[in-house]
Amino acid sequence: MPTATLQTETDWTVVETRVKRGASIGSNVTIMAGITIGERSLVGAGAVVTRDVPDYAIVVGVPARGYWRRSGTPGRI
Repeated sequence: MPTATLQTETDWTVVETRVKRGASIGSNVTIMAGITIGERSLVGAGAVVTRDVPDYAIVVGVPARGYWRRSGTPGRI
């Protein structure tokens, strides 16, 4: 049951979210806590990232889904 008290440091847990080297994140992207954005990957504007993004992937949408590898080969990840 909710109470009307202010939250303190003991009410929170710090979870590491990682963005690896060379990754690009579009504007207005939402990344859930604990997610890793892979090296040289790209997250399209407005995406909601709910799972880890592999290296060299391009993901878009709500929720973010992979459609291409940056190596140039199209197809779902």
